[in-house]
Amino acid sequence: MVNKFLERAYVLAMLLLIIVVFTGEFFPSEALIKMKIALITLVLLLGLILARGIPFYFSVMGLLLGHILFWKYNLDYGIWLEGITKNLPLTILFVVVPILSIPLRLGGYLDSFHHFISRYSNKVFSLFTVLTGILFGLSSITNLGSVRIIHGIIEEIQFPTKFLAKVFLVGFTSSIAWSPYFGSVNLALYYTGVSFNEYVLWGFLYGIGLFMMGLFFFYKDQDLQSQTSANLQAIKVTTENSDKFKQLGIVLLGLFLAVIIGEKLFSFSSMMLLVSAIAVIYGSAWAALIKKFPEFLAQLKEYPSTVLQVKNESVFFLAVGFFGVVLANTPLKGVIESMFQSIVGYYTFVVIAVIMFFALLLGALGVHMVIIVTVLGLALSPETLGLHPIAFALTLLGAWQTATVVCPIAPFSIVSAGLIKTTPFTLCYKWNRNHAFRVAIFSTTFVTIANWILL
Repeated sequence: MVNKFLERAYVLAMLLLIIVVFTGEFFPSEALIKMKIALITLVLLLGLILARGIPFYFSVMGLLLGHILFWKYNLDYGIWLEGITKNLPLTILFVVVPILSIPLRLGGYLDSFHHFISRYSNKVFSLFTVLTGILFGLSSITNLGSVRIIHGIIEEIQFPTKFLAKVFLVGFTSSIAWSPYFGSVNLALYYTGVSFNEYVLWGFLYGIGLFMMGLFFFYKDQDLQSQTSANLQAIKVTTENSDKFKQLGIVLLGLFLAVIIGEKLFSFSSMMLLVSAIAVIYGSAWAALIKKFPEFLAQLKEYPSTVLQVKNESVFFLAVGFFGVVLANTPLKGVIESMFQSIVGYYTFVVIAVIMFFALLLGALGVHMVIIVTVLGLALSPETLGLHPIAFALTLLGAWQTATVVCPIAPFSIVSAGLIKTTPFTLCYKWNRNHAFRVAIFSTTFVTIANWILL
């Protein structure tokens, strides 16, 4: 009974917080700022009570260390205020974007996926390309939900677990580099001050490069292809019309155009708030266009459960943002800067490689990507490293990518391992290890070339 009350209070506080934040974007006032701080505090307190597992411990650690540093160095209240609200846009994005999955489910698009997959079931490499390609596009709006969707479509085929792990790895992580509906992209742009319009071409090229690299190394893995080929006969060719698949492609294109146009028309304090607003408006319009708006509204009644599903991450983002801002205003920032300044002057490739492999090491040790990118983004600057701002944003995304592949506590690792019935440690340290080094080397090379062109 008490737990139910706390859950309802948390959902109500979070929804009120989102309303207050967006109201403040259009009608800024001191009263709304005070309400925002009060609601953030309430969300944090309730979230910490309800949180479970590793995110809970990281959240408590981030808040405790942040406050210890805040008091030790006698920092100004303005820094506390900035810290406690720093990752609020990211939290809102994480809570709101799942709304887009409602019209996706209602529109009957999942059956068209099965039809499309069945058309390419005669060759292992073709099937791998199709599966990862679908995941690459679908992940851009549904985040981790796409991994569950793809698994649900093909789970009866009983593919080798390593094959499924490769599909999830290549398809999902490539989207992390470019989609504005991912927290990774928004966080990197947020810390570097680069607009999505400036970044989108480079980010998409980076994502495509990672995707093609994944395809290339799967093509070279003849052993895995041989293990997989025996299962292809289990795929039944369907006669489902694939028009919905084409419609979904148009919907995805519209989502990205909405962000590009919206960024030019509106001046939100954070692009993450713009993307969150677009997710709600676009999701509603999408449901109306496919004549499923009443069902869409009915599905929204279940939305509080979605808010609760991401409570661990929401509290974690707020706590890490606070810790990062406080750290960036202490002498410890200088220690991090001096560590990287010692390599400035070497070739750009070396500087970026150090950052990538630093992120790889921390990720393998279980340090979450948000912590890595927050510390790097707040403690360093493109000028310090001799990088163009867009190249620095790509560097942060590369660090996120590399850490994600080998971090056993990353949500992607936990979800993927659960679906293929293995442990996150086996997935990250055994199957993803080589890919992590490839991502680090490719990212370093890509950012070096991009920086040379941009400067």
